[in-house]
Amino acid sequence: MGKLFEAFPSLESRILVIRKMTEDDVDALSEITNNDLVYRYIPPFLYKKSRGNLLAAIRNLGGRDFDKKKMIIAGIFLRSEPNRLIGLAEIFDYKKRIGQVTIGYRINEDYWHRGIATETVRLLIEYLCGSIGIQTLKAFVMPENVHSEKALLKNGFVRESDTIQGQNWGGQESVALNVFTYNKVDDDS
Repeated sequence: MGKLFEAFPSLESRILVIRKMTEDDVDALSEITNNDLVYRYIPPFLYKKSRGNLLAAIRNLGGRDFDKKKMIIAGIFLRSEPNRLIGLAEIFDYKKRIGQVTIGYRINEDYWHRGIATETVRLLIEYLCGSIGIQTLKAFVMPENVHSEKALLKNGFVRESDTIQGQNWGGQESVALNVFTYNKVDDDS
């Protein structure tokens, strides 16, 4: 098993590539971060930042933040369009002691309803649980975001009975968030 911050992940399926972003991705990232519909159900991370701030973010996310073991924010690309950033795959809130991490994703509106979120979640599970050995994945979703909920459920996440309070999601000061959990299934059972 590898370690989570040993090397920046590069994940591939027949549909997607998830990899470190480069400065060439700044314009496509700006399309995502300047779309109010993308941010309707998520926290304002990178929301409406200037081109200069997005360039700095790309450098920091692939460098400083990764090196500090803070988070992994990778670009999502279609195999058929390998140089066009279409979303972000997010790994954060790593709790090494209990083998838990939180995942998230945000997809360019032009690519919604194509199974990209579902495939992103599948690749993240395969990488985090299969290659790294993480035991539990968490995800948080505003109740209105039914499409995100479906992507998680299709991949074996289970909705917890309790909700938590999120701050500044979808431009709202405080919102209820549904909690979803994926527990790694041991092959030895």
